[in-house]
Amino acid sequence: MSRQVQINKIVGRLVAKKREAVSLTQEDVAGRLNLNTESYGRIERGVTPLTVSRLVKLATLFQCGIDELVLETSTGLTGQAQYIANMLDGVSSSDRDEIVKIVEKICALSHKKHLKSIKPY
Repeated sequence: MSRQVQINKIVGRLVAKKREAVSLTQEDVAGRLNLNTESYGRIERGVTPLTVSRLVKLATLFQCGIDELVLETSTGLTGQAQYIANMLDGVSSSDRDEIVKIVEKICALSHKKHLKSIKPY
């Protein structure tokens, strides 16, 4: 499978996931993109690549960033940090401060637990 086909499949899967998350059907989205349902389904299956124009329309329709439609969530630290940042989008500054304090406490507990499991020399 070529790299382009792999990318199309990943993007299609992410688009489908986001569409489902906002409770829209393929028919709903196809209509808003002026496509028939079969053509839109090919995008979600990765058979047809997305144009930049349609990608922008989908991001607007799903009320998300374009990055959420083209980047898989990574298990790496950077990807996880971006995932958390996306979740905090729209949360007030004071609430974010409280969330940071809670995360700091959880991390401190986790580090203590980890340190206890390490055997001294």
